[in-house]
Amino acid sequence: MPQRAILVADDIENQNDSDKRRSQAISIVASSVAQQLKAGIDLLYVEDIKTDSPREFDASHIYAWHSLHQKKLEEVGGRFTVPVRTFLKSGSPPEQILKALRARAAPELVVMGTRGRKGMERLLIGSVAEEVIRHARRPVMVVGPVAQENAQDFGARKQIDVLVATDLGKNSRAAELYALSLAKRIGARVFLFHCLGDSYRTIIRDSSTAAGWLPLNLDEILTQIRDDSSRLIEQKVRFFQSRGVPCDYKINEKYDVASSAVYQESEHGYSLAVMGTHGRNMLLEAYLGSTARETILNSSIPVIIVHSGR
Repeated sequence: MPQRAILVADDIENQNDSDKRRSQAISIVASSVAQQLKAGIDLLYVEDIKTDSPREFDASHIYAWHSLHQKKLEEVGGRFTVPVRTFLKSGSPPEQILKALRARAAPELVVMGTRGRKGMERLLIGSVAEEVIRHARRPVMVVGPVAQENAQDFGARKQIDVLVATDLGKNSRAAELYALSLAKRIGARVFLFHCLGDSYRTIIRDSSTAAGWLPLNLDEILTQIRDDSSRLIEQKVRFFQSRGVPCDYKINEKYDVASSAVYQESEHGYSLAVMGTHGRNMLLEAYLGSTARETILNSSIPVIIVHSGR
């Protein structure tokens, strides 16, 4: 078994075709990434007592329930094309995944899938992937609903190129540094993608709030934002290139990074995306939206989320 490991957290209680496709997509993506990183796979399934427990709580039923999960886990482990270790735990799935990420020999990356629940259903039922993203101090790769449909294409790619969504500030630094490290290890090219829409909206909102009207020199302010963004992203490109990583960039003025039309246009030809997140409150994300969440749901490639505080 290789020293390095990728943690794959999967739901082996697949009840329908959609769940089975998600699980298959996770195995394809994780195998490909592990091969590139020369890593093994730690496959984890957490028995959730609240939702999956047997109807009769006696020793024989619980033992049979546990044995069935162990058998299924080993069957799923056979799908991977790299060495696999299986781990069966009981309890809260997010807590057990986060515990594995805090271990002394912590995996360098966790790979998960998501069904993409929305609105009140998501708030009440919760999302294991989002809970892990908010609290993990290791990168979290999420294979979203659209990316699951393209998993075969991902597995067939010999060259992994990385799209990095950056706000050019401190919230993206951890994601940029992780992308740099990843690119160096696997020989990837990096494409930096920045949207001016959020900066524009912030300036307009702050100016309107403070003065009660838009400033007369708004065009001048927006031009300065464009110039500053170009200067900053070009500095970052040179930083990547100076460390031997081929790098290019694109700045978009009209949309935010979560806009599927613009984002998917930019991700054409790239294998995976990397972006940072604040890990904001669940209630706010459920109703106001989250750039990271919308990107995961709309992206046709897997997305690696790096917590800005890691």
